[in-house]
Amino acid sequence: MRVLSRREVLASALLGTAAIASGARGTAAHAAPPRPPVRRRVGDMSEQQWEAFVRAVRTLKERGVYDALVKIHADYFPATHANGFFLPWQRRYLLHFERELQRVDPSVTVPYWDWPLDARSPERAAVLSKDYFGGNGSPQRDRAVLDGAFAGWTARVPRTHPLRHSYADGDKIPRWATAELIGNMLKNPDFQVFNMQVEIHLGAVQMGIGGDLAQPAAPNDPLYWAVACFGDLLWHLWRSRHPKAPVRSAYGNVTEESRLPRYGDTVASVLDIDKLGYRYDDAWPRTR
Repeated sequence: MRVLSRREVLASALLGTAAIASGARGTAAHAAPPRPPVRRRVGDMSEQQWEAFVRAVRTLKERGVYDALVKIHADYFPATHANGFFLPWQRRYLLHFERELQRVDPSVTVPYWDWPLDARSPERAAVLSKDYFGGNGSPQRDRAVLDGAFAGWTARVPRTHPLRHSYADGDKIPRWATAELIGNMLKNPDFQVFNMQVEIHLGAVQMGIGGDLAQPAAPNDPLYWAVACFGDLLWHLWRSRHPKAPVRSAYGNVTEESRLPRYGDTVASVLDIDKLGYRYDDAWPRTR
């Protein structure tokens, strides 16, 4: 058997290394694409996930980005509420917020509050506790929220004031839609009806908690995002049940070709959350 020269050994080693590298690249090229980031229910987030969300929100506030987002909502409120733009525009607006969060921390997504689970005694919801978004505002402190992750938060749109909660029934919140009622809503294949119903029930949550949430500048309260995100989840579930149902509404004369106020995207461009780059964590409804 012929003994290989030093040059031949070196050449063989180099060829082997190249083959391995080529094979690695080929494997990577055929690997499954990464799954989109997951939006989770508030109570299911780990402590680290919740803290990362809070840090990212506070960073956006410090940079002035947060208040600019609030102003968008206030400025476009008349054009995007009580018409067919409600669900499509909120989806695009939530995505805008989420992408800003991910500029701060790529792991962060918008959480959602499964508020129908708390329908019978909303004021007792964990989401409204000191562990999350804080409870009722103080009557002695201009209804300022004094506990929770955003205690001491200063709202700036349309003018500077403390973050406020002001429960509609004093120290209690009127009951809102249950999971059973929401489940029945999902059965209706008419977009115009479903869009209107979701807006009504989201509004009941926001008006019940009161304070900043009851205003056109509702995102002054970071809780807004968790409330609205559940509305987006409901629309996703509705579309999964009625995939061929067209988006049409006489209110605002909205169709899939209509362009979203401020953003300019078509309604059709926001119908598929996989294409938008996010997903939800599990099926609904769920028990605690």
